[in-house]
Amino acid sequence: MSDEESVIEASQDAAEESGPDNFFIDILTGDKESASAKKLLVQKVLRQLIESYGFDRDDIELNYNPQIPGQGRKRIDIAIFRPDAEHTNENLQRIIVCKNQKKRDKLRSIAEADIDLRELKELLELIPGASLGMWTNGQEEFLFQVERTRFEVRSKPLGIWPAPGEHTADLDRTGGVIQVSAEAEDLEDALLRSHRFLNRNLGLDHKDTFKQLAVLMLAKIFDETLPSGERKFWIRGDEPFTEPGQQAIAQRINESIAAAKAWQPSLLTRGWELTLEPHETARVVMELARYSLSETQPRFRTGAFRAVARSVMDGREGRYPTPLNVAEMAVEMLDPQPGERIMDCSSGTGTFLAMTAAHVFKKKLAALGTSPEEATGEQIRRAQEETAAWASTNALGCDIDPFLAVASRMNLLFTIGNPGRVFRIDARTFPDGDLDGIEAARPAMALGNMDVVLLNPWFSTQDTVSDASILERYELGNTWERDEAGGFRNTGNLNVGGVPPEVLFIERALQWVKPGTGRIGILLPDGLLGNPSDEYVRWWILRHCEVLASVDLPVEPFKVTVKEYGLTPALPSFLVLRRRSQEELMRTEHPEYKVFMAVVDRAGVDARGNLLFQRAPDGEELIFDEEVVERVREAGEVEIRRTTRRSRRIHDELPVVAEKYKSFRETGEVSQ
Repeated sequence: MSDEESVIEASQDAAEESGPDNFFIDILTGDKESASAKKLLVQKVLRQLIESYGFDRDDIELNYNPQIPGQGRKRIDIAIFRPDAEHTNENLQRIIVCKNQKKRDKLRSIAEADIDLRELKELLELIPGASLGMWTNGQEEFLFQVERTRFEVRSKPLGIWPAPGEHTADLDRTGGVIQVSAEAEDLEDALLRSHRFLNRNLGLDHKDTFKQLAVLMLAKIFDETLPSGERKFWIRGDEPFTEPGQQAIAQRINESIAAAKAWQPSLLTRGWELTLEPHETARVVMELARYSLSETQPRFRTGAFRAVARSVMDGREGRYPTPLNVAEMAVEMLDPQPGERIMDCSSGTGTFLAMTAAHVFKKKLAALGTSPEEATGEQIRRAQEETAAWASTNALGCDIDPFLAVASRMNLLFTIGNPGRVFRIDARTFPDGDLDGIEAARPAMALGNMDVVLLNPWFSTQDTVSDASILERYELGNTWERDEAGGFRNTGNLNVGGVPPEVLFIERALQWVKPGTGRIGILLPDGLLGNPSDEYVRWWILRHCEVLASVDLPVEPFKVTVKEYGLTPALPSFLVLRRRSQEELMRTEHPEYKVFMAVVDRAGVDARGNLLFQRAPDGEELIFDEEVVERVREAGEVEIRRTTRRSRRIHDELPVVAEKYKSFRETGEVSQ
């Protein structure tokens, strides 16, 4: 390494402050509005309607005040009218009531929520043109259809809404209504409602909750590989609320699960079975049936998966999920190509593998001449199919925890439609070992054969590795002393006092990549890169690797990740390394080279998880005009429209680091 290290430091021109939002930009009007919990909830529902369902923004009105004979004026939070029609009572089709309420421990049934639902039911009964209604408090969501006869008007609960342009009669057809693509927040909310129902209402622990969701996710993903006439993961209008309907749903889903397990026989292990009663199955299926995952962006899918999978990592031994934006930066910097093999030898819930799949997906779309924002549903499906084929042979991982090995496979499957090849082994002792994945792993992931290894090993200064049978496999498992030339020599004596696990994983990752060309991206505690007692580790890294980049990361995203475990994370850094070839190792000296270095101050959140937004030097929050793509749906057809939205921009410097690093690799200089 030379004195010519290229250093970038994130701009300090814009300051931020954290805390609850005090204003927002209305998604319909673009106006700056003072914030309240109720208004923010309305905006959240609007994003769901426009970005998931595909409603035309021109057909939506907020705070609609209809005049009703004999009743005076009423107030409707969100009104949806017939396409291209005047906003009158006669053209009003759907009514949405939003109520801000304190967070509930359990989800309620329709009967338990009856008092809250009366306002919506009354509005549906009073306005003859309205046929569909929604009530939500941001945690619960209740859907209704109005049935009108000569003698009565009745509100019937629904498990699913028809897409824009569909009719209420379509609710009861075989195969259910048209499935819609999901925006990130909407899909995450659906999975979190499912998780809360299983965990809080049914009393399942986090791992049993995840098992039930995983089995249903598998069935859902398999179902979307079938021709539409053969699919089983769907519901008719009010099926989830009647006993015969619940039985019918359960039968279809059980058949789908059996076929899905035959489709992916190595995905789940013993004990991963659906054990829910029919009415419980129906409740969860109701959340997932509305979406077409094959038309939903992989980045949205892995984000939603992460929301329900993070609870299965208990934080012991410093193991917890990698923040998604940190993983995304790491993948962008390593830039895995579709022909390369990537591995995570400490895969946990599979964040790095899933984010790599999303990265490859974008490359597949680019090859089709489009982007994630502008791609058609058909282009999204095609790119996902090609990425799934890549993952089947090129996305590899392992974990010592059998539960997390399954979770990693599920993350890849949910993100891209293929579970990759993730094995339950002890990475520290590979290719030896006796865990159930070792025989299959040996030929699949031989040492020295990976193009890229990305990992976030567990950090620990207390639970160090002192097992001689593990330490003897590593140079860094020995004690080291200074030599006469100012470097270090291996004493040949095992460090039986204990070696931090992340130190061994540095050497293990290096052993797994190809000599000369293999690249490593690894998260490490700052102490390892700065403590005098760890200087021999840094010397060893410089001897065996070319250091391509070192990024000093803020601790806040990690604090948010571990706060539920009551842990204090180590200050993190991210290293990008290239393994030297055998010929390079034989040299006593190496040519000087430049190292990309960056210091990141803001990564989108503060320590409490509040979003940080970009501000001007005087502290005023900045508002940007950004061109976005909206997918307007009319029955089975989707029209892609470009529109300009005014919005705030999250202050996250991690994407900037990835861009600067790419420029550095191309030119040898850091662009300004």
